Amino acid sequence: MEGPLRDPASLNKPSTHALADSLRIGGIGGSAVHWGLVLGVLACIAAALWLRWTPSGFSVRVVGGNLRAAQLVGLPASRLVLLACALGGAAAGLAGAVEVAAVHANANASLIAGYGYAGILVAFIARHNPVAIVPVAILFGGFGAAGSLLQRRLGLPDASVLVLQGIAFVLIPASEVLRDVDWKAVRTKLWRMGPAPVIPGLTPDPWIAGQARNDKV
Repeated sequence: MEGPLRDPASLNKPSTHALADSLRIGGIGGSAVHWGLVLGVLACIAAALWLRWTPSGFSVRVVGGNLRAAQLVGLPASRLVLLACALGGAAAGLAGAVEVAAVHANANASLIAGYGYAGILVAFIARHNPVAIVPVAILFGGFGAAGSLLQRRLGLPDASVLVLQGIAFVLIPASEVLRDVDWKAVRTKLWRMGPAPVIPGLTPDPWIAGQARNDKV
């Protein structure tokens, strides 16, 4: 945008030359949803099939799961890492091309909108499952689209969208951790610790006292 691709007519906001109308990506059936959504879904399905049903995809999964184990079984870990990075860069380039051809019509500074950070959140919450990325990405896209609506209707700042994303990022991993906790064992351990020390002037909880008596019996 600051080099030879810059449009000389863009003075205050540097950008490239606008695409011709014949090169633009239109909406699906004349709606506001463009064909980039279909391309994204097809890309996720293709990635899922590749990772699930091809030897190279399985090798990439092994390297991503345990690099040391992949090296011990003789997989070319470095080459597979480069392959995964190249495919991820290609997917990012496809998304950028769709963003330009369907929304902006030219490349400008507004394209840098924190998509990398959002992509990390989406991949983490989807547990690196290409198919699960589709609904999670739609959810986070809804968060982003709701920014102006929250500001107009509820008087909230635009940063409230980042707060919502942060809450989702904290709660979902926390639920994964808490799901594996044996709550029955935790409750039994707390009961066996005995009643809390009696503080003068403070009435003990009768339920805790009853549980302590049951444990002694």
